[in-house]
Amino acid sequence: MERKHSMFARNLSRRHFVQGLALGAAGLALNSTIGCGGGTSSSQTTISGPSTPVVAQPVRGGTLIYVQSADLVAKALTNTSAPGNFPYLALYDRLAGYRIDKLVPEPELAESWQFSADYTSLTMKVRSGVKFHTGRTMTSEDVRWNIARVADPASASQVMNMAKWVQKVETPDESTVVLHFDQPRPSIFDFFEYLFIVDQETYQDHLDGKRFVGTGAFKFKEWVPGDHFTMVRNPDYWQKDLPYLDEITMKVLPDASTRLMNLQTGTADIGIDIDPRDAKSLESDKRFIVDHLPLATAIWYMGLDLQVPLLADKRVRQAIAYLIDRKRIVDTQLMYGEPMCLPWDKASPAYDPELASRFDYNPAKAKDLLTQAAITGAPSLTITNNNAAPKSAPMAEIMQAELTKLGWKVSVDNLAAAEYLDRWSKGQFRGLWFGTASFMHMNPSSLFVMAVPFRVPNASNFTSSQYTSLITDMLKTGDETQSKKLYRQMNELLLDECFVLPVSSDDRYVVRTSKIGALPVMRSGPPKLARAWKSK
Repeated sequence: MERKHSMFARNLSRRHFVQGLALGAAGLALNSTIGCGGGTSSSQTTISGPSTPVVAQPVRGGTLIYVQSADLVAKALTNTSAPGNFPYLALYDRLAGYRIDKLVPEPELAESWQFSADYTSLTMKVRSGVKFHTGRTMTSEDVRWNIARVADPASASQVMNMAKWVQKVETPDESTVVLHFDQPRPSIFDFFEYLFIVDQETYQDHLDGKRFVGTGAFKFKEWVPGDHFTMVRNPDYWQKDLPYLDEITMKVLPDASTRLMNLQTGTADIGIDIDPRDAKSLESDKRFIVDHLPLATAIWYMGLDLQVPLLADKRVRQAIAYLIDRKRIVDTQLMYGEPMCLPWDKASPAYDPELASRFDYNPAKAKDLLTQAAITGAPSLTITNNNAAPKSAPMAEIMQAELTKLGWKVSVDNLAAAEYLDRWSKGQFRGLWFGTASFMHMNPSSLFVMAVPFRVPNASNFTSSQYTSLITDMLKTGDETQSKKLYRQMNELLLDECFVLPVSSDDRYVVRTSKIGALPVMRSGPPKLARAWKSK
């Protein structure tokens, strides 16, 4: 018997059902104001903060100006879940995407789907009449090619390991795709949440930064590296009533005060990477709205490269974990978020309250562990930051001060986004680094398949047969009781090995002027700019 799934289908499995209830709590508790469903869905969920006014009807036309700190990294676009790439994803669509409030997939480029009874294959029906921006009709062959694209190690895609679950793709006709998996894969829709369909015929131009062709609501107009990126309305978009806007321009403004000034003077309509202190102050200004995601889609963490001899001893790594003053970082630097030493929001089925405070700040325990590890003298260490994530700089400075108290020689290296992402994907930091990780808002097992800090291979160069075995078991089981046991074992391993040290939930927010209507987002974080609109 086939398992049928459509836009009104129930969750994929009991495991998804349980997670949907837990993870949906935050979204369901909020007011219903905007459409967040994929495709033709009518699901409604707000993503905005308590200051959000009553939403008027969408207005058509106009230009939206979006400011952020970092420029586009062409090779990482559609391959890396980074906030700096989010606005550009309006050029593309996915086969399906989750609701914001629960793990229920809804159609986009795929109209419907069927699992086999044992979840080892999936048949999808591709929406007819969808065209790439070049005018070419999208077919099932484009789906097959895109799965192969992200499965290729050359893509450095965060979903590469999950793409490799697909052992074979059949395309019996232009509108049908049949995926065959290596084993039962009920959580494959976690993969589709991040799989953006690009045009295979122009993909080299995409990689070279010459043009970016998808099926999305907006078409590429121009890119002036280091200055701005402009998209215009796609008149042939398959969702005929979208987009509302005529044009979107992303401006690259590395200086935080300049981004804020652009918002305050009305030069910009939406801003990300706004200093958290400034965002706090804008919450009381009626001219602005600060939107927060209703669930934690990411965490701030500190990574440790185990190829560094000093960090090869887990007692040293545990000592460093005790030296992270998480509460101070949240209270004085991030302003939003919650301190954490495990990568799970309280709504996640993998969250464990008994283990959640294992590494509360404790310099005395840190010194004891370093004594046990016989660490003497003044070891040298480098902490690396991504310039595209400005909030990581003060974290590095706080950590530098803590380690300097031990007599260590610690330097901070600030890298441009392209170089940082290259080292990150290749595991070549050779020290400590700060960054963000996503996917903890999906099926818990997906964190260990898609997130570069946690997957195998990972950015820390950590390997363990026990770790690999736990990941395999988590992916296979659909039993709630067994899953809980595996989550506990995995949490204990993460706390023991300390190769990734969570710092805080990353409370991602967007500041918009009151002229911009409520802005829906994907569960994975990117804004749905096709539904963005601007009052006159």
